[in-house]
Amino acid sequence: MEEQKTAMMKRVLLVFFLLSFSLQAQQILPVNEKPYLDSLQKTIKTNKDSVSKADAYFLLSDYWRSRDSLKSKSYLQSGKKLIGKHKLMNGKYLFYEGQYLSTINPAKASQLFQNAIEIFKPIKSKESYNFQSASWYNYAIANKEKGYPFLISTLTEKSLPLAQKSRDYAKVGHYYSQLATLLMYNSQLDKAEMYNKKGIALLEKYAPKSSSLFFAYLSGNTIFLYLRKNHFAHEMLKKAEGMIRGLPESVNHPIYYYTEATYYMSIGENEKASSNIDKGIILASKYRQIPLLQMLYIRKYELLKGQKKYREARDLLSTILSEKEHPLEVNNKKALFAEMSGINELIGNQKDALLWLKKYSSISDSLHKENLKLEISRYESKFNTKEKEKQIAEKQLEITKKNFYLWIFGIVIFVILFFTAFIIFYISNKKMLAEQREINLHQKLREANQAEELKMTKAVLDGEERERERIAKDLHDGLGGLLAVLKINMSNWAAHNIKDQSQGFYKMLEQVDISIFELRTMAMNLMPASLNTFGLETAIHDLCELYVKDDLNIDFLPVNITNEIPQNIQINIYRIVQELLSNAVKHSEATSIILQCSQSGQDFYITIEDNGKGIDKTAKSQGMGMNNIKNRVNYLKGKMEIISEKGEGTLIYMQLNTNIK
Repeated sequence: MEEQKTAMMKRVLLVFFLLSFSLQAQQILPVNEKPYLDSLQKTIKTNKDSVSKADAYFLLSDYWRSRDSLKSKSYLQSGKKLIGKHKLMNGKYLFYEGQYLSTINPAKASQLFQNAIEIFKPIKSKESYNFQSASWYNYAIANKEKGYPFLISTLTEKSLPLAQKSRDYAKVGHYYSQLATLLMYNSQLDKAEMYNKKGIALLEKYAPKSSSLFFAYLSGNTIFLYLRKNHFAHEMLKKAEGMIRGLPESVNHPIYYYTEATYYMSIGENEKASSNIDKGIILASKYRQIPLLQMLYIRKYELLKGQKKYREARDLLSTILSEKEHPLEVNNKKALFAEMSGINELIGNQKDALLWLKKYSSISDSLHKENLKLEISRYESKFNTKEKEKQIAEKQLEITKKNFYLWIFGIVIFVILFFTAFIIFYISNKKMLAEQREINLHQKLREANQAEELKMTKAVLDGEERERERIAKDLHDGLGGLLAVLKINMSNWAAHNIKDQSQGFYKMLEQVDISIFELRTMAMNLMPASLNTFGLETAIHDLCELYVKDDLNIDFLPVNITNEIPQNIQINIYRIVQELLSNAVKHSEATSIILQCSQSGQDFYITIEDNGKGIDKTAKSQGMGMNNIKNRVNYLKGKMEIISEKGEGTLIYMQLNTNIK
């Protein structure tokens, strides 16, 4: 019985957590929020551009939605008045209205997010991709009853690729952190640790003073506690504490105190845990963070119950149940009723224990009765339908008897009309069939041509790879071996015949060394040994290392790349990445390149971004390298999008199919 109650309490805590977690879905705020709010207010007062002012109103609405719903709604309506027929801004309004309704009316919020996505889809811009990404994520949260698989699949297959497409790497890091949290509560702790580290790495680079990084540290603390790595958990906690140190007015203090209390409870330092909980309760009350306040009360309840302070524990549960502003959902209330019965029983108050047990039973019965009512209504509806059908049948029979002759006349007319219509239909259908046969014939010819082109492309690419492999082997085993023997013979000869340090001879020996290195580099470019030995991810990582120079940094971010991809597909993906990196290094004059490769089922995504000079869109012809890339993308039945502005770098996004026969 006690284990069942503990499981119920864990479920309540989890629901509270997800509600709090969902509020972090869109804005990546600075930890020091006051200058941020002042900046938005200044934009409203001084900026004459209606779009900029509307953006500021929407961001203020989003900021206040969990703190002051009236103020949030007021800002939302003020922004709506300024947007007119601006397509992107209308999509933003639907998005922020969905944010506002996310805890009030999740069903309506879900529909608003879908409507926003439909508006954003045709708009090809970084901002549109960013809002599509956030809309999908918030849509998944609004439908959280579909469970973890739906949340995780939406995050990895919709939100993350779109965030990468928007080049908002702070948002990518934020989503990695959220994915880690979902995996943690789904007991996939090793994956949770990996994605949390990836999220923190990106957020530390692109949003080092954001609340998203702060929450990623707190999430990391919880993950390490579950993994029993208390030392690393404490490190995460200290990093989070360092971000809000010196910011006494930060609204993030209560969640920090909650997390620190959880840490101290896990290592048995209950006095420190109690002190942190009390601090958190004071500030959460001050900032009207009701869900967090309830979480703190439950933590304190667990602490008091563990210390056998049953009366104080009972009073805390009463406080949670009496909260009117943020009422509990029925199942959570049911769990707390059971807990109240148990704690009164521990106190020895059998009367109240029985009273709460009756409330628990009553709410269980009411849920059952609601389901029963629905079932009864269903049967009543079926019965009434049958009765109506019976009455209609009787009336129909009566009409049939009275109008027998009229029916005969009607049948004759119907037969005449039917045959007339049949003749017309036959002639039309014959014509349509002939046209359809012609269309089908053209379609088959197109498909045959496409299949032939695919076969030719495959033959060309396979032949190219075989030739690369042959040349690489000849270079490495033939010419490479000869050069290596030459170096050894020259070194041996020098050791026996040259007594003084002849600079000219040793310079020739050094040139032989350089020739061997260049030869091996050429052989590796032609056919990398690591691709066959260690797989695609390692081969791409080695390729990135090969291109790194003193004035060029390359960040490679792999996600879920498996070695189950067929070998010929791995080779084609490798060649695409090789050509993309080669083009960026040779032509872009970039100092930083970010390469993201991820796999989801049969789809493989490549995103490469550089900060170089961009692509000249006025150029009439493209180089052989880009044509090779397009041929391989077409062979893999993929699609490619290039976003580039002069002086603002280049972003190339690809989606490839790994299931090519």
